[in-house]
Amino acid sequence: MHAMRAPPSLLVATFALGAVACEWRVAERPPPRTAIAARPAAPPPTPAPPGEPAVPPAEELSFDAMIVEPRAPACPPVAEERLASFPSLSELVPAAIPPIEDPRGTMGTFHARLVGLARGTATDHVRIAVYGDSNMTRDYVTGQMRRLLQERFGDGGHGFVALGRPWPWYAHVDVEHDLRPYRSWRFFATSTHRTKDGLYGFANIAAESAVRNATSWVATARDGAPVGTTAERFDVYYLKAPLGGAFEIRADGALVRRVQTRAAKTSAGFESFELPDAPHRIECVAQGNGSVRLFGVTLERRAPSVQVDSLGVGALNFEQMTHVDRGTRREMVAHRKYDLVIFLLGTNMFAPDMHARWIRAVTDDFRAALPGTPILLMSPPDSGVTTRNWTSDPRIRRLSIQLRDIARDQGLAYWDFYQAMGGPGAIKTFMQKKLAEKDCVHLTRAGGFAMGQRFVHAMMEETRAYAAAHPAAGCEPSSPRPPPP
Repeated sequence: MHAMRAPPSLLVATFALGAVACEWRVAERPPPRTAIAARPAAPPPTPAPPGEPAVPPAEELSFDAMIVEPRAPACPPVAEERLASFPSLSELVPAAIPPIEDPRGTMGTFHARLVGLARGTATDHVRIAVYGDSNMTRDYVTGQMRRLLQERFGDGGHGFVALGRPWPWYAHVDVEHDLRPYRSWRFFATSTHRTKDGLYGFANIAAESAVRNATSWVATARDGAPVGTTAERFDVYYLKAPLGGAFEIRADGALVRRVQTRAAKTSAGFESFELPDAPHRIECVAQGNGSVRLFGVTLERRAPSVQVDSLGVGALNFEQMTHVDRGTRREMVAHRKYDLVIFLLGTNMFAPDMHARWIRAVTDDFRAALPGTPILLMSPPDSGVTTRNWTSDPRIRRLSIQLRDIARDQGLAYWDFYQAMGGPGAIKTFMQKKLAEKDCVHLTRAGGFAMGQRFVHAMMEETRAYAAAHPAAGCEPSSPRPPPP
């Protein structure tokens, strides 16, 4: 077959259109570039002053030379007044304050965090846990520590408060807390209200109820208190368990959330929430559809400060703490993120051959939950032989020496509370000055406050020395703690 040919008229039209297109393309081209005039020679560099390098003309600077490396911000200075020493109260307690003994330097991370607060680089609270026996169940020693440190670093909130009250006298200063109806709750404590399951929580106290509307509550301090009158961040600690029921969290009468504690396996539970920074009352209300076990609530404010958690249990000792469920304790301790853990125990320790083993078992748990966090042992307070015999109990002196040796062997810090009271015969002086109760064992509010202040004095002395020896301490924002293994 022959290919079809276009008619002549179509060929002419196509040629004409192509010519027009070609003409359009030529018209759209930019005009030819003209030669650029040569730039005048750069002036000779200005002679540099004696001792300074000559700066080359701008034309000779390379691109790399124009890049200016950003300078690291200067380390904020330490606010010296924040690290100043506190009064030692030597006129009230006429005894020298012993230093904190820390031969392995384990307290360094804690001191660095305090220095970070003094520089303003801290991004979180510095948290201190203080475990104690009945002398801690009124929060006297820890209450004064909290007041002094927060009056200096800022009111950071009260910290942890247990939701159970196994003893009517159990109380914290600068916060309010109670339960209603009291008889609707069952209490657990490692020393006096024991449970076979070991699920006491990390504070060794728990409250449990299956009664509908049984309520445990915590509130900020009343107007006029030096600290703790407002809070804005809250954390409720409770138990998840296969047979658990539900409870409601209410703030100032309004429902925050309903929490279901039933879970496939036993573990620690946490419910965090925030409110405006103001006075608040937090209630945990059982719903009656199963047993609810509550451990406590933390009250915090946003601005970084120091929090001191008072974790006191009547007749507490290390042996009892070995019976606490390790899994839930580690979960809660890691969640709380302590920077220092203190044990003020000894009054109820009566098995010298076992003390080192029990202390090792307990502190290993804390080290696993808080890698790198220092642990400090304190000797027990001085006490009398009997209420009629104010002579110092010789057992306390022997135990103080033993605890120092255990601390040294196990890499723990140590502070001699016994010597800070005055050593042998101190309890008699405390009784005469009404710094101790008539039972010759327990400190009064005045006595507890005095000893709390003397420990803070020793602690700040060590922190000041650390800051002087480590000029860069606290320069970097506090880094997050490594997760527990």
